[in-house]
Amino acid sequence: MSMMTPTRFEMRRLTENEWLILDDSFDRTDARHTVACVSRVSAEQVEVVWLRPVAERIRYASVADVLEAVSSAPSHQPLAGGPT
Repeated sequence: MSMMTPTRFEMRRLTENEWLILDDSFDRTDARHTVACVSRVSAEQVEVVWLRPVAERIRYASVADVLEAVSSAPSHQPLAGGPT
């Protein structure tokens, strides 16, 4: 028997070349809800502006790779931006 767990992070498309990575563990009115802004810079690459401390890397092959980086960030890393 498998149990489905709710997805914490979501990718929301704003335009053809821009997305937000959102953390659904925070209310939509909470500034911590938005984790990153992602923009396509070429057919093979996107650039990330991190709004919370997740990764130092700013270039990825795809938006899905950014979402994977957020989802796989170490659980001890304070995504909430609060004190450690």
